[in-house]
Amino acid sequence: MLLREEQRASPARSNRGTPMGFWLVTDNPPSDPGCFVIPSYALRDRATPTKPTKAQIEMACKWWMKFPRAKLVMSTGDNQGLGIPNSRVMAEYAMTLGIPRENIIEEDQSLNTYQNLLYSGRIIKEQRLRQPTFVTFDLYTRRVLAVARKLGWKEFYWLSVFSSGESAYGHKWLQTHSRFTALCYEMLATAYCRFRGWA
Repeated sequence: MLLREEQRASPARSNRGTPMGFWLVTDNPPSDPGCFVIPSYALRDRATPTKPTKAQIEMACKWWMKFPRAKLVMSTGDNQGLGIPNSRVMAEYAMTLGIPRENIIEEDQSLNTYQNLLYSGRIIKEQRLRQPTFVTFDLYTRRVLAVARKLGWKEFYWLSVFSSGESAYGHKWLQTHSRFTALCYEMLATAYCRFRGWA
């Protein structure tokens, strides 16, 4: 079923006057997107995305309603040891929200953000999808953009979505536990990406 108005994901809140505002990035929305790229922010279990991941998918669905020819690229493989790629669980959730299966692309090999963007970028290039648009948890956006620019992405756009935290399965439990732990993780992960030459 398509999202009702009250169910739709909320855009990232204003950067001004918020304790975490220094880390948030202003949106750069597309005018005519050919695809939305949704890198997973973890799963709660084999069948359920975390709240941040759900919020990303719901935001992408909201935009897809405006641009129904666009593709949704669900990106992330099995990086939590659940025996199922995140992309599969994300795709199934999107379909419950009314997205047709033919509009969903599963990128199920990536295990980290660098690979998310590397492999998704190859799909976008192969399928010649215009105005690729990231849909990300607001605290994650800064790192995604840094990696995308390092990889040489051109003419891309982004939408951030606010979400509370929720503990994920396995080693990602603390990362997604709360907005505070997600912020701490993102600051460290961004520094690590720069150290590795990924951002």
